[in-house]
Amino acid sequence: MDENENRNENETPSVPEESRRSVNPLWIVVVVVLCIAAVAVGFIVEQQKAAGRLTAHNQQLTASLTQTQGEVQSLSSKLNALQTEQAQQQQAQAERERVEEAARHEAVIRRERMRRREEAKKTVKKDDPRWKQVQAELAAHQQAISSTQQDLANTRTQLQNNLDSTRDQLSGSIAKTHAELVALERKGERSYYEFDMFKGKQFQRVGPIEVSLRKTNAKHQFCNLKLIVNDRELTRKHVGLYEPVLFYTSQNGQPLQLVINVINRHHMHGYVSAPKYQGSQAASTGAGAGAVAGATTTTASTATTQPTVVDLRHRSTAGVN
Repeated sequence: MDENENRNENETPSVPEESRRSVNPLWIVVVVVLCIAAVAVGFIVEQQKAAGRLTAHNQQLTASLTQTQGEVQSLSSKLNALQTEQAQQQQAQAERERVEEAARHEAVIRRERMRRREEAKKTVKKDDPRWKQVQAELAAHQQAISSTQQDLANTRTQLQNNLDSTRDQLSGSIAKTHAELVALERKGERSYYEFDMFKGKQFQRVGPIEVSLRKTNAKHQFCNLKLIVNDRELTRKHVGLYEPVLFYTSQNGQPLQLVINVINRHHMHGYVSAPKYQGSQAASTGAGAGAVAGATTTTASTATTQPTVVDLRHRSTAGVN
């Protein structure tokens, strides 16, 4: 009996030990599943945060695009205003020529009338009422001619002032020499990068763009260029001396400007200017006042050359001819 009791006492602890061995792997599996669930929940939360950040970024991009479109519309309004002013100047020129022609015709008529009156003096007495009437008409015509001449002089002065103002606006931001370039740079509104380049297929980094000189014509003073602006390759042909080439990009409210001030055989010298401020900064500091005055290209042999404009903000092609 004692042996059986001892045997039973020795065997009773073995049952819970085996049960514990069978339960421990189950708890491990539960812990692993809980860990995986926690990691999955954390991943989902992180993805939701990333989605929120992307939504905010898209909203910022949309706002920036709206602002850029507003700036484009503003520049278009300025261009239309300049074209309207030029049309008005041409109309004023035509009006001035018409007034001059009328004055010449009036002078011919006046001389003819004076001749007739001189002939009439021989037969008409000085105390005749008709003679007084002729004198009154002559005085009235003389006064009208004087008024017409005064109006013509005022119109000529106004036209000359308008032409001088337009010429100053177009040529005030173009440097023909290194000294003028230094003077523009001292204003602190833009950054200037000078270049000295020979003809070849290699591109040379000039400030924010890359330039390659493909052809020069020293006799007619123009060049053919290849440019890389915002990773887009552009072709500009017949770029004349002192002819500004403007590039509008999405990063800046103001344009990049390229000007050539020396053209020799197989060689050119010029500079690239870029705005120091972007978007609303340029508007608040006044750096963007008068960015562009025109969008047509002429032979740039004088200081009144109008700029060539290339807008890269809404272009889908990679090259411009």
